[in-house]
Amino acid sequence: MTTPNRTLASEDVYGEKWDRCVTDTIVKTASGIALGIIFSAVLFKRRPWPVFLGTGIGLGMGYGNCQNEFRSPYLRAQSSRLTKIREHFLDKSSSS
Repeated sequence: MTTPNRTLASEDVYGEKWDRCVTDTIVKTASGIALGIIFSAVLFKRRPWPVFLGTGIGLGMGYGNCQNEFRSPYLRAQSSRLTKIREHFLDKSSSS
């Protein structure tokens, strides 16, 4: 986890994004496989296509989230800026 006072090299930011993408894709793919197995066993008489469909949906969602993560590089910086602004207004209102 990064601290707000430490500056990061671009390689570190890129590496953190890749780590989040890989983890998110693995979780979504595993969830899709699990749901596909459940639906295959319960509703579709053990046919394989729900498992493949769930896997594809999980991979697609992970890929889409990775694209959004790499296209919006300043999203994290804006959230910390909003936190500083919020703290400033809270300090101002509590001192009054």
